[in-house]
Amino acid sequence: MACFFFTKSVSDFSTNRMPTIRPYLDNDWDAVLEICILAFTPIHDSFERLLGTDLFALVYPDWKASNKDYLSSLTNSDTRDRFLVAEEDGSAVGFIHYEVDNTKQSGTIGINAVHPAHQGKGIGSLMYGYVLQIMRDQGMNYVRVDTGGDPSHASARRAYEKARFLPIPVVHYFRTLATPHPVAANEPSIIEPDKRQRLIIVCGLPGSGKTTHAKKVEQNLHAVRFCADEWMNSIGINLWEGDARHRIEKLQWNIARQVLSLGRNVVIEWGTWGRSERDLLRTEARSLGAAVELHFLDDPVDVLLERIRCRNMETPAITLEDIQSWSQMFERPTSEEMALFDPPVSRPG
Repeated sequence: MACFFFTKSVSDFSTNRMPTIRPYLDNDWDAVLEICILAFTPIHDSFERLLGTDLFALVYPDWKASNKDYLSSLTNSDTRDRFLVAEEDGSAVGFIHYEVDNTKQSGTIGINAVHPAHQGKGIGSLMYGYVLQIMRDQGMNYVRVDTGGDPSHASARRAYEKARFLPIPVVHYFRTLATPHPVAANEPSIIEPDKRQRLIIVCGLPGSGKTTHAKKVEQNLHAVRFCADEWMNSIGINLWEGDARHRIEKLQWNIARQVLSLGRNVVIEWGTWGRSERDLLRTEARSLGAAVELHFLDDPVDVLLERIRCRNMETPAITLEDIQSWSQMFERPTSEEMALFDPPVSRPG
């Protein structure tokens, strides 16, 4: 589960033309339970794929009953006023629970969900903003929320990071204790660490040599390489069109996850300027059993500009001011971040 923290200084969310947030009422029970089961079913389906059916049955023997009991405990407690419902046209479409710790002056966002039919409309962000304002008014200094690192939680991670929560990735490991036969002391693991499929993230500004480097890695690892620039050029999209680039990268990542799940190696060369983007790629790839390398390429601004002028790909051309601005925006990987990735076995000389 990944932990996220949100500081007290972030401005409020807009609630124009959005559902009403109000305290939970007893007659909300059926709707809240339905939302919970519908929203959490894809998550537990993902857990079952990751753990396998047998281990999943041991870890989550009856998750629907467990969630029902947990919701009942929250809605029947002395602090049920901290369980809120999002209402639209007289119907509950989402819910959220929160806690505050006056001693630590901190808050926690707990279980929350939006009905699948109403997801993507900003209701989750509305609920987070409402709860965060309550915590500010009560003098809390920061807030924490936990979510999963597997693909089924990708939308939740995006929502929290959009709300400027900062991630501290944590990995939970499970294994069954049932041993079908004695294991010899020198018996190799089913998948040795250096035999796992690998995701290679090539990180750097334009002109840093990402494509040249990525092609070498692609050849060395017999990998599938994903480059948004190449796809955009091949279908006649201007490289400056950010919305199109985002859609292509999203499509490429969906395909890349399928490739990784089949045990093949993948190279991503999007630049990945932001730490949160690199964190997301790493945690999702790890959830598929892949090792993840980060190859960081960095050069002085004048070198980047010269390479960009030589390749002459962009229209209009990238300027020195563009590169200087991007260089300031770029969240360069720190040594602490680099330590979160697997040691490279594929870096070209």
